[in-house]
Amino acid sequence: MLLNSIFYLITIFIVLFFFFKKTQLLIDDRSFSVHKNLAQNKKTPIVIGGIYIYIIFCYFFPNEFLNLKIFGLLILLIGLSSDKNFFVNPLLRLLVQILILSLLVNLDSIYIKSINIEFIDNLLKYNITNIALTVFCFLVLINGSNFLDGLNGLLSGYFILVILSLIFIDINNPEITIKNLDQIKILLIGLLIFIIFNFLGYCFLGDGGAYLISLILGLFLIQNYNNNFFISPYFVALMLWYPAFENLFSLSRRIYLKSKVSKPDNFHLHQLILKLLKKKVAVKYLNSTTSFVILFYNFIIFGISLKYYYHSKILITLILFNILVYLSLYYFLSKNFVSKK
Repeated sequence: MLLNSIFYLITIFIVLFFFFKKTQLLIDDRSFSVHKNLAQNKKTPIVIGGIYIYIIFCYFFPNEFLNLKIFGLLILLIGLSSDKNFFVNPLLRLLVQILILSLLVNLDSIYIKSINIEFIDNLLKYNITNIALTVFCFLVLINGSNFLDGLNGLLSGYFILVILSLIFIDINNPEITIKNLDQIKILLIGLLIFIIFNFLGYCFLGDGGAYLISLILGLFLIQNYNNNFFISPYFVALMLWYPAFENLFSLSRRIYLKSKVSKPDNFHLHQLILKLLKKKVAVKYLNSTTSFVILFYNFIIFGISLKYYYHSKILITLILFNILVYLSLYYFLSKNFVSKK
């Protein structure tokens, strides 16, 4: 069964890759994407990740995810439209995302059970408050994930680490059952196939892929937290801290600097790390090396969290530590390795 699945996944990817490479329908146009252009190589990558993931999701996942398949398709189409520069108004794109996510959260009764803070937990008892918070969390996640797709393998590698963490918890903790684990493993294999080409710069997830994979895994994490008493809500927060904080910090930074929130820039942390390595290290595959450095850090943090998936105080400490490292590194790099206008 597993070998058959691997064969299907490889076949699907190869067919998609050569079809869109030949037709050039999903070529990643550098002029549309400022944040990808910084690290772009001489290849002309294609943004097929979203379509690939959606085919995997529709084919291998059960019909209990019908609503997610429908609304996931809409999210994917928004992303693909953005990839091709058809959906250029960021405010309108955000409003459409809010509408789609609100319908999905309401129809599938996706909710955040608790965050172990009494005042907020009391507010979460009201349906409208819970829906609003859940939609907000998804918005932060999917748009933050999109920021990370500019480096080869960064976003796909990050979510591979998230899936591996879920599998590890299920295998090593008999009191915990991760729902739909077989399907999650299929998704993992699909991402492993994709990341080979992603690391080499031949393809990206694109806006559509970033939106879709983060939506799927965000929903899985919430569901499995709600279904497992022993998992802390801050384990879920830690699993998704990087794309979420990248989004929140970038928004705060632009507001503080009075720059246009809707206009992309080259001052995300991973881009500053790339600039640092470019000045200090002679590396052939600089783009992928930068991704590897960031992924290795998160690998260590995730490894620690797996031992304390139930311990909210330790997990909160890890999240705060991540934020401190992020802000300190950002301050250092922005002062020393970013050219001033």
